[in-house]
Amino acid sequence: MPADTPFYGPLAYSGFWLFLGLALAAAAVGWVGYAVVSTRPPRPVADASIPRFHASPGLRRVYLGRIEEIAELLEAGEIGSRTAAQELSRIVRGFVQEATGVGASRMTLEELRRQPVPAVAAAVERFYPGEFSAPGEPDAEAALGAARTVVGSWI
Repeated sequence: MPADTPFYGPLAYSGFWLFLGLALAAAAVGWVGYAVVSTRPPRPVADASIPRFHASPGLRRVYLGRIEEIAELLEAGEIGSRTAAQELSRIVRGFVQEATGVGASRMTLEELRRQPVPAVAAAVERFYPGEFSAPGEPDAEAALGAARTVVGSWI
């Protein structure tokens, strides 16, 4: 045999290719992880729509006392139905704001309907005719009953 050709071992690759391959593999795993996490529906939070209630018996007693003051003034003829409805609305909204943290004192009726406090929206809806109609038309007793219901039995 003529001269044996020398055997050459495999050539070594540059370290650059190793790091490039690892970086591409990490990028692919990261992209798949991001795609899985970002396309999942959000976890439902059970308590997100339910406000935290802090209506202690003392708080109820204070607001029921305010409602009774309005009832007495109305019965004595010192205030009219319109003023009574306006005051009852202010009292009920203040109670809800203190009890739940929902900023009811600044909300319209439509905004109250979207809140998780449906009894309040119903009561405020009962107050609206008294607040905005001609004097003498509104049913003040119904407004008083709605206010007592919200403060006394709600929450």
